[in-house]
Order: sequence, then C-alpha cells, then structure tokens
Amino acid sequence: MTYLVVIDVTMKTGVIVLGLDSRSPGIRLLAEECAEHLKEKGRKGVRIAYLRGEPYAEDVMRAMHSDGTDTFSILPLSISEGKNTVWLMPASVLLPDNFGSWTMIDGKDVATRFATALGPDPRMLDALLEELGQPEPGEGVLLVSRGSPHSSTAKTAEFYAEGLRNAGWKAEWCADRYGTPVEDAVGSLRSQGADKTIVIPLYVAFDGPSSERIRKRIASTEMDVRFEKPVASLQAFKEILDSKVPEGWRGRPSLLRIRCCESDIRTRRPRLNDSLANRYIIARHRIGERL
Repeated sequence: MTYLVVIDVTMKTGVIVLGLDSRSPGIRLLAEECAEHLKEKGRKGVRIAYLRGEPYAEDVMRAMHSDGTDTFSILPLSISEGKNTVWLMPASVLLPDNFGSWTMIDGKDVATRFATALGPDPRMLDALLEELGQPEPGEGVLLVSRGSPHSSTAKTAEFYAEGLRNAGWKAEWCADRYGTPVEDAVGSLRSQGADKTIVIPLYVAFDGPSSERIRKRIASTEMDVRFEKPVASLQAFKEILDSKVPEGWRGRPSLLRIRCCESDIRTRRPRLNDSLANRYIIARHRIGERL
C-alpha cells in the first residue's frame, strides 16, 4: 500500500529577550516589561535570558529548541553596539558574532536573527523631545553613557545630543569611559549659560558600578542636576524592540509532499527531529490517502 504523505515543515519561531546581567534589578525589570510588551503584541514563544546570571542564554535557547523552536529572533537589550552586542551576547546563543544567521543545536540547523542595539533612532529622539518638552531659561541636558572603544557609542550619543540641540536645547554628552569626560561636558554646558541640567542616562538600567561613577563625577561638578530615568524605560524602547522581530517568519504553512509505503515511514522517521516526526505521523494519518 502506498500513501501520499504531507509533512508540515513550517518553522516555529521563538523570541529571546537577551539582557546583560540578571544581577541588575533594573535590567531584570526591563527584560520582564519588554517580554510582556512583546506578548501583548502577539509575539509567541517569548523567553528572557541573560549573558551573565540566570537563566543563561544558551540554556534557554537549548530548552526552546527541545520544545520545537527552530527559528530564533534574539533581541539584545542595549543602547549602542559594542563588545557585548558584537561578540559576547552572540556567543551566548551559539553565534560567532552578531551577523550570524544560523547555528547548530544537537546536530540540527536552526535559523537565527540577532537584532541590532537601539542606536541612533528618530523614534527614540521624538520620544525624548516629547518627554522633555520645551527648555526653560538656563536649562541644559546632559546625556550620559557607559562608553566604549567601539565608535558606535559616540555616534549614538552625538545623534541624540544633536537632535536636542536642533530642538533648542543646550545639550552635551559624556561617558564613563572612552568618551567626553563628565567634567568637560558639564563645563561646556556652563559656558553656554546652563546653570541647571537634566541628566538623561543612555543606559538600559542606571544601577551598576558605571552608573555610580557617573553620579559621583557629576556631583563633584556642583552643577544643579535632575536625573531622569534611563532611555530604555521609555515606551518607545519597547516599541522599537518589537519592530526588530522579523515579520512573516511563520508565514503560510510550508508543506512537503512525498509518496511512501509503511516501511518508508519507519525508516524516514528517525531522520526527523521530534517536532517534525510528530507532525509527519499526524499528517499521514489525517490526510494520507491510498494511491
């Protein structure tokens, strides 16, 4: 007896919200908020993982693969590109770098899409301007960042600083490391007539050692300052993150039609992963027809 067997080989997509360190309360909170936002937007298979701490990214990815996920959208929680997003975070999900588009888990190919960091994004600039409103006399904005030898950190900070200047703000940026020193940026604001400053952290979470160093250095300048929440806490960050999930990966069902007999089914099945094998047999019994 010969059967026409139809196999549903549609990819099952999962989303990993990838944070830097689970020991940071701010990063954990943001990861949870972003995951919830993605689910509300209809994203399926959303999980949280971390480069450092628990749950570790590779463990989460392997667990998702065991449940049938074979296509991964990985969303790093990061403001700008650097060592973490280019090499370390991708390595935690079995990729050589952030350009990797596939990897292997348990001897099977899986597709991946590692999203970019926030970077210079007009949508975030609009959100910042809406949050700040109109500048008052003598008021300036200081954008603070962790800093990185990677040039994209400076480009990201300068993009937002220039956008604020174009909107009428006295604005400068500084970095904990590898960028404009805090003292120089505050001095520049003073020279422009600013005697009070709004500090906006270009951070995912402003609660680590770098954040503490920034706070102390700003305090040493004796500038009258008001700290705002980090940019990642704005709703725009979650919306931008959602936009980085590729659309249509599930798409229409992809069906493979083959002719086989009972012995073929027994010999072919071991070559399929568990999720495909189940769909294979279900399809065969549901729509198999004698030829």
